[in-house]
Amino acid sequence: MAADIFGWCGKTLRIDLSSLTVTELNTMDYAERYLGGRGVATRIYYDEVKPETAALDPENCLTLMNGPLTATGVQGASRFEAVGKSPMTLPETFCYGNMGGFFGPALKRAAYDGIAVTGRAERPVYIWVTDGKAEIRDAASLWGKGTYAVRELLKEEHGKKVRSVLIGPAGESMCRTASLITDLEGAATGGFGAVMGSKNLKAIAVIGSGNPRIARTDELRRLNRYTIELSQRGTLRMPTPKQYLKYIKTASCYQCGLDCFRGIYSSVDGREEVRKCQSLAFYMRDTLMREGATIDPALDATHICNDYGFCTMEMENVLYWLREGFRGGYLTEKETGIDISKIGTREFMEDLAGMIARRQGFGDLLAEGLLRVGERLGEQARAYFDEQVGGVGANSGYTPREYIGTALLWALESRQPIAQLHEISYPIARWLLHQIKPEISPTTAKVFREQMIRFQGGEKAWDQTSYEGKALAAKIIQERVMVKDSLLLCEAAWPIMDSFNTEDNVGDPTLESRLFSSVTGIDTDEEQLLVYGERNFNLQRAILIREGWQPKIDDYPQEYNFTDPVETSGINPRMIVPGPTEEPVSFRGNILDRKKYEDMRDEYYDLRGWDRETGLQKEETLYRLNMQDLADDLTKEGRLVS
Repeated sequence: MAADIFGWCGKTLRIDLSSLTVTELNTMDYAERYLGGRGVATRIYYDEVKPETAALDPENCLTLMNGPLTATGVQGASRFEAVGKSPMTLPETFCYGNMGGFFGPALKRAAYDGIAVTGRAERPVYIWVTDGKAEIRDAASLWGKGTYAVRELLKEEHGKKVRSVLIGPAGESMCRTASLITDLEGAATGGFGAVMGSKNLKAIAVIGSGNPRIARTDELRRLNRYTIELSQRGTLRMPTPKQYLKYIKTASCYQCGLDCFRGIYSSVDGREEVRKCQSLAFYMRDTLMREGATIDPALDATHICNDYGFCTMEMENVLYWLREGFRGGYLTEKETGIDISKIGTREFMEDLAGMIARRQGFGDLLAEGLLRVGERLGEQARAYFDEQVGGVGANSGYTPREYIGTALLWALESRQPIAQLHEISYPIARWLLHQIKPEISPTTAKVFREQMIRFQGGEKAWDQTSYEGKALAAKIIQERVMVKDSLLLCEAAWPIMDSFNTEDNVGDPTLESRLFSSVTGIDTDEEQLLVYGERNFNLQRAILIREGWQPKIDDYPQEYNFTDPVETSGINPRMIVPGPTEEPVSFRGNILDRKKYEDMRDEYYDLRGWDRETGLQKEETLYRLNMQDLADDLTKEGRLVS
């Protein structure tokens, strides 16, 4: 490591499985402009993956990347980013995922900022990394096994401290919805499990004993104490049926003492499981509707999906389609081989996941993902989809019909932009909590308005019934999330937008920049840090357009937001948002106004420095962001406005 590098390791592994070669990239060639994590991984993708490359081609490059704050002691800095071309999206395009646990810090402690994998091995392999060296090993004994068994076999081979990211049988058979799985039940959607499977790559295992260097350790300690003090607050827990399931404690990731959704839950019979958010509850409805129900099948369902390596968000959509399709008479047991009467049982989930993972019978169709099921079977099949199916992941409770501020966030991404959506939905959820039990959340309507103004840049940012101020708010949210995913900070804990321990109960939007400065020694502030986010978002935009994104056609949220009034809300059943006083405002029956949305989008283009008429980036914008090389490439391709 160079003497003047703090935070980063300075090296990224590049592994070509076709030639079985291991080389290194200089991380700092990328980090100066793109910071780390998602930013650096996206730039590697730009350099490595041609637009015509298919997701399951050997030439697809899958990059797992840490940020400069990973493994430095910064609270909530234990995540890593996965970037590659997704087989799950329709059409296949650039995508990303984000995972917690211990793998990212272990890779950093092994002296690497990340690992970029391309090519395809002739036979199953795994990658073994430890303290500045990496090798490609035979994985014949691991192939065909579930993720839990493989994790234990890797521990037998390399010791109990080994950390891994791996795939299950769903990834091996290249199910388009297969996930990456890591320790502490971490998973990343986007179909990247299928990408690893297409490369005959079963796992990446790591042990590291080093630590990244810190520029100003005393300052970092003070900021960490301040972070913990600021974040001491009532926890937003996943609502669970208390007669069946009990929250015990947070299941913390590496070096993290912040409050979190990820928890250890216990069923009434004392069984304990680590679960987080959607993956905890996706099968609960079906389970609890059965006579004499216990919570066990719902807990088992997550375990089964993780073991096979499935995305539980996609599985939830599949369950909805099967349930409605059978109810409507479109699907039958004879045609599908599925006994829908058993839905809600462990047996049903075992059978369904197994037939998809092995591509048996009707499972072979489902293995292509619901978007392609709809494409293949047509409008009659799509009529039984949840209206939310589309992109990567379900979006119930975050739609523009409910919260206008999410409209541009949905419109500009290739997948569900969940971290961006949370910058609106989390504060609203904490406001809802305050109304129920003030001692667990400081977010009154007044606090909500003040924090949204401070964190999202305008006097009308808070008003989810108005289109005013939402273009600027969207720009700031996108840039802050890009920074967060590049540093790499956990979106369940960051940003800290409210607090019991400030005079006005509003959090501190400058904290991320101060932590970055203390770790790296690069003095910066909130505004300067957001420039990295702006640059990284423009990089992603250039990739999407290069791969066929048509701005004035594709820069829209899903069509139902403009046509179907909202009648239910998955995470806000009272269907209310904060108003200009402490009195709530209802959004029941709302739709998105197309003309107002398009006016808001034009304002957004202006704020971004993009061309209002075409939605393309402008040369002057990319030059201002020190992205002349991208400007030259896009000019040659006719995708830049001079």
